[in-house]
Amino acid sequence: MKYLAALLLFFLFAKMDAGENSAVQTISGDKLTVEIMDPNHPDRYNRGVRFTPVAAVLGVKMDGKEFMFHPEKHDVKNDHGGLASEFDLCIPGGPDEDLPPGYLEAKDGEGFLKIGVGVLKKKKGENYSLFQQPEVIDRAKTDVQWDKNGAKYEQTSRGVNGYGYKLNAYVRILDNRINVEWKLNNTGTKAFTTKNYVHNFFRFDDRNVGPDYVLSFPYDFNVKGLEAEQTQSGRDINFVKEIPKWVNMAVAYPQDYTGINTCVLKNTANGMSITCETSVTGFVTAIHGRPNYVSPEQFIKLSLKPGETASWNRTYIFVAGK
Repeated sequence: MKYLAALLLFFLFAKMDAGENSAVQTISGDKLTVEIMDPNHPDRYNRGVRFTPVAAVLGVKMDGKEFMFHPEKHDVKNDHGGLASEFDLCIPGGPDEDLPPGYLEAKDGEGFLKIGVGVLKKKKGENYSLFQQPEVIDRAKTDVQWDKNGAKYEQTSRGVNGYGYKLNAYVRILDNRINVEWKLNNTGTKAFTTKNYVHNFFRFDDRNVGPDYVLSFPYDFNVKGLEAEQTQSGRDINFVKEIPKWVNMAVAYPQDYTGINTCVLKNTANGMSITCETSVTGFVTAIHGRPNYVSPEQFIKLSLKPGETASWNRTYIFVAGK
């Protein structure tokens, strides 16, 4: 009996230690089991300088069904999964207004502010884009407190050339929802405008994106970028065939729409769905898709004077279906 008791205690403490030292923390609520990346772990899922490590939800299960794409085998610097947030997405050759705060003022080799990451070094001869991996001059400090309902984050950056910020987030698991409360404070001496979105890597129960996937909006829209494998029917985008390689679509946010900033991705075959709600008005929902995931991305714009703070919520509602 003494041997058995000692063995049980060993496994108990081993399990606790594994949780404390794991690159992923798993939190189970009444309905959801959620995997959240530890932002400071050396073996964390993404270690690049594009996405912020704050509020990175990697996996969500309900009734044994998985809603997120986050493959174990991946490029740790460039690939991400689940709910991956980024400020100031820049495509190659994109407009200057998409560049991070202070980027154009910085000289080659100097630092610029990448909100959510810290201060990065400006490369010579090419503007910053999502495909770069600039050198980190001063990584932002990220603190996290875990609790039974999720995780609270505070990230601070000393900034550069008058640009600085503090970023807070609280990931909360409530019934069949994940609510992420965001707050961004301009701690610098210069005003800035930044764009934020979440690269939502959605995949229903290990089913590739194709027939039975439908993305719906609560308003009339014109979509740009449809390929032969997608069709629009009223307020729905139907994925009628599997995506052969990738697709990039865009749905502009209507100027005359006064309802909530939301969209719903569902699988009509098994009844699974994810509703994405953002508490502030957006300007576009970009839709990036590949055979193994689809990402509706609700973009918002935040303009802050020194000392000002912006707050917004992103809520995800999950339905397990059949």
